Amino acid sequence: MKIFDNFFSSLFLCITSLPIILLLLMFAKEPAVAPNPALDLEQVNRIQQLLINNDPRQLLASDYQEVRLSQDELNALVTYIRNSDPALSALNITTVLAENTATVSLSIPVSILGLQPWLNLSLHFVQREGALTLEQVDAGAISLPSPIMKALRQGVSSRLARDENFQLLTSFMASLHFQSITEERMVIMLDWKEENRRLLEDQARQVFVSAREAERLLFFQSKLADVTANLPAEISSVALNELLRPLFIFARLNTAGGASAIAENRAIFIVLSAYLTDLELTQLIGDDTPMAAPRKLDVVIEKREDLARHVVSSAAIAASAGATMAELLSVYKEVHDSRYRTGFSFTDIAANLSGAMLGTLASRSEDDARRFQELMTTLDTELDYLPALGTYDGMTEEEFLERYGSRESEEYLQRLQEITDSISARPFYQNFTN
Repeated sequence: MKIFDNFFSSLFLCITSLPIILLLLMFAKEPAVAPNPALDLEQVNRIQQLLINNDPRQLLASDYQEVRLSQDELNALVTYIRNSDPALSALNITTVLAENTATVSLSIPVSILGLQPWLNLSLHFVQREGALTLEQVDAGAISLPSPIMKALRQGVSSRLARDENFQLLTSFMASLHFQSITEERMVIMLDWKEENRRLLEDQARQVFVSAREAERLLFFQSKLADVTANLPAEISSVALNELLRPLFIFARLNTAGGASAIAENRAIFIVLSAYLTDLELTQLIGDDTPMAAPRKLDVVIEKREDLARHVVSSAAIAASAGATMAELLSVYKEVHDSRYRTGFSFTDIAANLSGAMLGTLASRSEDDARRFQELMTTLDTELDYLPALGTYDGMTEEEFLERYGSRESEEYLQRLQEITDSISARPFYQNFTN
């Protein structure tokens, strides 16, 4: 009898101790992943140039686009996203590539019973037949192998099948085809066919903004309507600066009243992006709330509407980098339509880069965002933030290949660096430190 008592006592002790044992195995005193480094403005611009180089609008004759990322580029991109989002800023995260595999390692600070341990996770992905599958998760010393992960994936997919964010992620992943993974790089084929793009846009618009963000967008939409209504009745076009100045005056007032300068700046660029691309703001908000309709005008830079669209859309994308993926996708309306009309253009790239720099500085920190507002209210001409772009320099795919060979050629990269340097030299950017 005593033997059974000892057995059940030991069994009870093991069962009650199991949570403590699991906690000890899962958590650690120190992070396994080193903190992500801060990125200076030059590094941010390089990452944004990587995004612009792979801009679907630059595609000329194909629904597919090949993206090659080295491990360093992948980690820089991960760090950029992590540093841009306050919700992710406490995480340490890195990626390691190997033959047909990719491992994402994270160290997450947690608080348990007054203690501050770290949860160290490793997510092991395997590339098979164009797909990237999560095969195993390591949480400290505990591993969840493939059979368990398969059951978990099925359970999660079933449970979240109707969740809009999950549908958006699923739609996005369906457009990615992982061609190969080696120690040197990851090669991804993006599928920008019309049906995939439409699916992404539809899903993105349903989960675009929170109630607070929607209220802010509606505010600037009404102010844009007021600004355009007060312009001379006889004009049919207006310089972009004539809209930026008054909108940022309102942003400064809201910020002085306690609003986030970053959120205010982002909302302005999103509203302007929707206005310039004829996108109904209700589609972004996912609401039929009545709103003021701004007077329709041609918004121009150097008398060209397309340059204003490039600057504003790129600024909206860069300013939204710390927000949801839905915001990024929603403001990117021209992904498919323009690629068949415009061809390749360094002028467009310069406008994109200028917009990306503006969006970055508008949202990099609250201090920079406030300084950005102040400078925007005193803009003189587009030359404050944009070099003189001159005439349209569009070229066909054949002309581009004949002159530059590829986007990896030394001549092409040198031309991009010249454009970046000419933008960085503009007076507006001299008011910010790297």
